[in-house]
Amino acid sequence: MRLIVTLSFLSLLAASAATAQTPAPVVAGATTDKNQEIVCRKEKETGSLVKSKKTCHSRAQWAYIDDVNQNQTRTMADEMRTRSGGN
Repeated sequence: MRLIVTLSFLSLLAASAATAQTPAPVVAGATTDKNQEIVCRKEKETGSLVKSKKTCHSRAQWAYIDDVNQNQTRTMADEMRTRSGGN
């Protein structure tokens, strides 16, 4: 009896998980803003060969993050070039 209850619970759980992951239908007449579209990226974690982290943002947020990272990298490279190598 316990096995039957457990199996029925697991099948119900699997069915609810499957319906929760289905995307919402797209309406043909609706206009979507590309900048508000959610995009997920997998980023590898430092110190691990296989562990990764999934991060989701809108396209506009990703553009901002990429721009900030590029500016910080450029600033750091410029500072390294302008430092004197003397004692």
